[in-house]
Amino acid sequence: MNVVIKPFFTAFGKYIYDRGTNSILAVDDDEYNSFCRIHQKRPDAKDLELLQLFQEKGYCQENPVEQIEHPQDRFMQFHLENKIEKLTLQLTQNCNLRCSYCAYSGNKYNNRTHSNRVMSYEIMQKSIDFLMKHSTNSKKVDIGFYGGEPLLEFNKIKRLMGYIDERYPYKSITYSMTTNGTMFNDDNIEFLMDKKFDVIISLDGPKELHDHNRVFANGTGSFDKIMENLLYIRDKYPDFFRKISFNTVVAPGTDFRCVNDFFDANDIIQDNNLRMGIMNDFYVEEPIQYDDLYSINYKVQRTKLLLSALGLINKNKVSRLFIHEIPKILRMHKELSGINGLARITHPGGPCIPGARRPMIDVDGNIFPCERVSEESEIMKIGNIYSGYDLEKARVVLNPGKVTADKCKNCWNFIYCGMCAASADNTKELVEGMKLARCESAMYDTIEKLKTICLLKENNVDFDKMEELYNV
Repeated sequence: MNVVIKPFFTAFGKYIYDRGTNSILAVDDDEYNSFCRIHQKRPDAKDLELLQLFQEKGYCQENPVEQIEHPQDRFMQFHLENKIEKLTLQLTQNCNLRCSYCAYSGNKYNNRTHSNRVMSYEIMQKSIDFLMKHSTNSKKVDIGFYGGEPLLEFNKIKRLMGYIDERYPYKSITYSMTTNGTMFNDDNIEFLMDKKFDVIISLDGPKELHDHNRVFANGTGSFDKIMENLLYIRDKYPDFFRKISFNTVVAPGTDFRCVNDFFDANDIIQDNNLRMGIMNDFYVEEPIQYDDLYSINYKVQRTKLLLSALGLINKNKVSRLFIHEIPKILRMHKELSGINGLARITHPGGPCIPGARRPMIDVDGNIFPCERVSEESEIMKIGNIYSGYDLEKARVVLNPGKVTADKCKNCWNFIYCGMCAASADNTKELVEGMKLARCESAMYDTIEKLKTICLLKENNVDFDKMEELYNV
């Protein structure tokens, strides 16, 4: 018997997640206890009789997975040669800030440091040519500008955009940039506005908290300069301002309530999109630890989100930092419509197609799966704009489940596992122990979403109306 299920419960019901059909099954107390024993591989005769009844209905079938290999593995070459969707250019490894938690700060991460190295215009141009050559089957592409601080290389950006307009007028292109928000002036604002850039500004909350981590190279805080720029843009370029998004990083030791209160009460950016994140724990020198107070405040805000979804409080009472959780829940609800079973050869969810989904090109023209991986990692260096892709390396990055194959085959979180190759990368190879160490966190995230969906259903929530309410 090799049945892959996950029993769980809410305050009002007991359930089984059936991996084979990607379904949630409501069960009574006795059935729940039986399935717990089945899950623990110690069923008695009555448990097996119950299992047979469910199997006759098409649920809880024997695990069909025999081999771990990504379904797109055989099509890797086609994707890399024809279907790039987004390209990120690392214009510079320098920045006018020295944020304490930045991957380039050298304080917490072992993969990057700030330097004066910049991408030459030749490499920028070759990168665009590379993108266009390898995106013939993509209706549109996005070009992202990344650093360091990309606006340090604004003159090169302008020159490159002229090249793109002249050489590739037929291609549908969008542009994006993440900036620290300190270097705006009329020249670059008007240019970004004219080219319809999607701009994301990093802002971590009120002055005291923001300036604790996000400082200029001379040690002074950056909050006042950012707010000065935002007020200027809002007053002089209101249409551009409305399209700006903000990203806040809640670092360990940060008073989450202060961050939340700042964004809820700030009348300057009250209508802008806002996203919250925590520190990236890939390639850290020491584990990143969040305290109990953060966990408590997180759970309080998540509870308010659920109360809003249940119609018990107005959605305006929900923290703006948590609204983006709703689309994740609704997306999982749609995906839970059921499947006909997993294939004999398949791979856990998580990896995108490296080199096609959102590759990053560093200042030297090397190609990496995205901007989140280590530039010091040999396994993540999947090509170069001059020599092309290293197909075998790209396949390794596409298939991180192979290093934990025996565990993955029998894992109930197979479909919703969000771990990519970076979760196992020690910069030389993919390591089984590193990936397995993250499994518990990945499972917790999935089970919380499953419980949320069940809680909403128990209270007869209309998921279609939820989509309308939250503009999903």
